[in-house]
Amino acid sequence: MAEHNDGPERLSTDELVSLIDEIAAGRGSGLVPERTPMDDPYWPASDYSQPKPSLEEIRAQIKREQEAVDSRLRSGEDVFVITASGARRVHRPGCWHVRHTVDRTEAWDMVLQGYETLRPADLGMVYRMPHVLSRQEVEALNSYVTCQVCAPGLDHQRKKFTFPVRPMLALSFGAQHVGRAVFTEEGEELGALVSHQRIVTADGIRSITTTTLQTLEGDGTEKYVLAPKESL
Repeated sequence: MAEHNDGPERLSTDELVSLIDEIAAGRGSGLVPERTPMDDPYWPASDYSQPKPSLEEIRAQIKREQEAVDSRLRSGEDVFVITASGARRVHRPGCWHVRHTVDRTEAWDMVLQGYETLRPADLGMVYRMPHVLSRQEVEALNSYVTCQVCAPGLDHQRKKFTFPVRPMLALSFGAQHVGRAVFTEEGEELGALVSHQRIVTADGIRSITTTTLQTLEGDGTEKYVLAPKESL
């Protein structure tokens, strides 16, 4: 299977629970019990009370997802695809870089191929649904980068953010900032925030900021700009 580098596309723990809810609702059974997300999304099978979805139920979920994607692709509008919020890389719908998310059967391929040993938590191997946006919706984004392979005809190849610049110390990053796009003060996008570590040593403070694209180290005085919460 081809490697994809546009950012984190696998389902998070919360998204995994929501997906199992959707499958359960689709087959008409009772609601999935509420759970508190754990640090490790790969829960043991014995730790989840719902039975394993049948192949028919999974295929019905794939069909619903494909219909949702196709309804946007066939809307008559000029549409584009973004696979992950961190990188905001824009593609044409037919670009091979996004085929694994636009084609929902391919997005579920690992689950379908490994069904015999499937655990509920293994549904986290499914690729996230793509963002299918109109030209107007793409141009309304604060920033984006176009795919160099399919070269969608947009107003910019690389649009830099236009929201107010409010730099903050890396040491101020907290859990509430995870998932938001990180920029330099000059407007260069560094990826979506994954984690931040503050390590105190005899030589002083060591700051390690990890994004979907890279790992940035400093002494704690480095500043970055975060995209607003409402940004895609």
